[in-house]
Amino acid sequence: MSEKDLEDKLIEKIINDPILLRKLSDRVYKLMEEDIRNQQERVCNDRRIL
Repeated sequence: MSEKDLEDKLIEKIINDPILLRKLSDRVYKLMEEDIRNQQERVCNDRRIL
């Protein structure tokens, strides 16, 4: 089985399982929150340097 086939199988499994889909959604949300915080910190740090 190719890597693409494995990815497709995993995606299908997640989409068809509400609990897995929720876990994935929660994880993506947390990662996005963390990224936004990091970006805000960089902007604040850049302003202090100037």
